[in-house]
Amino acid sequence: MNHTIKYWLFFSIGIFLLLQSCNDDKSPVYEFTAAPELSPLDNSSLVLNEEAENFIAETFSWSAGKYGFQAAPLYTLQIDNTESFSDPISLAETHNLYLPVNVGKLNMATLILGGESGIPLETYVRLKSELTSSIIVYSGYVTLEITPYPMVIVYPKLYVPGSYQGWNIANAPTLLSYRMNNKYEGYLNLVDENNPDAPITFKLTTEPVWNKGEEYGSGGAPGTLALKGGDISISPQGYYHISVDLNTLTYTLTPATPGEEMTTTDK
Repeated sequence: MNHTIKYWLFFSIGIFLLLQSCNDDKSPVYEFTAAPELSPLDNSSLVLNEEAENFIAETFSWSAGKYGFQAAPLYTLQIDNTESFSDPISLAETHNLYLPVNVGKLNMATLILGGESGIPLETYVRLKSELTSSIIVYSGYVTLEITPYPMVIVYPKLYVPGSYQGWNIANAPTLLSYRMNNKYEGYLNLVDENNPDAPITFKLTTEPVWNKGEEYGSGGAPGTLALKGGDISISPQGYYHISVDLNTLTYTLTPATPGEEMTTTDK
């Protein structure tokens, strides 16, 4: 009888501990209740000066969003010249609740948005809060009047070394991110005159040197990318417009006509 009681006692304790362990392993319950909000700016009008290019123009800060549990989203500070944010520029990313932006970066963004040297431009700044690729919320915006100075705009580049140019990464053609938002595009002549019937293979890199920056290749499925992935392959050879989105790790290749890029909107 005592053996039976002991057996059931140990069995009951085991079941209790198992259930307790299962409860402890539960994932946080997502219950979004509030978006992050940008704090009011100390100065809503900035006149930028080239001599202060590397100094801080403005430090943006904000409240944490409420997700129903302790979360650490990726915050992206965006700026645009319209309240709709139809095509915003990404100023920078952080996991903190503040972000300093220097004069040079803000000046370049203002010029890309259509600003002219010495003339004030009304801009709008908001925060993108990304918990996962499917959980993204935005703050309200604050207005910021910016008077830029003249400068040469240097867009972020993505290098495209491949079989069509002998895998010479130092001299690889580039795609540009016109809105500094990890979205790149450009036109490339993907032709290998020595092997005209072979597929063209290539990769995408953030630096013109192997094993220095990030290197992207095929993600396996058509139109997808992966860090350190295999060669991307395209056939037939020809002139293509290439769009790359490193936020979603996707790309598109569209046949084009040489000279077509000259008819697009000047960016």
